[in-house]
Amino acid sequence: MRQHIEQDLLSKDDIFRMIVNHLDVFPLTSLEAIREVIRSSLKQRGLIGGMTKQTGADNVTYNRKISDKDIQLLNDCIDDLLYSRVIQPGINDDNLDLPWIHVSDKEKLKTLVNSQS
Repeated sequence: MRQHIEQDLLSKDDIFRMIVNHLDVFPLTSLEAIREVIRSSLKQRGLIGGMTKQTGADNVTYNRKISDKDIQLLNDCIDDLLYSRVIQPGINDDNLDLPWIHVSDKEKLKTLVNSQS
């Protein structure tokens, strides 16, 4: 039997910290790359992906995905960074708009990185 299970896995602070650390290393990036950082981190921790749970004599296999709430928190963090002008849309002349983003204020980003440590 295969089920889909959603569970809130992260706090907004956890997500924000992961995004800020990613931007510190990759100041030219995309929204999808940021989402993949979050997904990869959760997979490495064993918090999402294929799971097997023993229930009595049977094993139940299910696929745990990022919850809608976690996705909303991720979007809130990106909005916060856009609103505070730490990041802005576009990375070059060929990719001027979202989903491409770049760090527009490196000093603000450094302050955020240091405050997350």
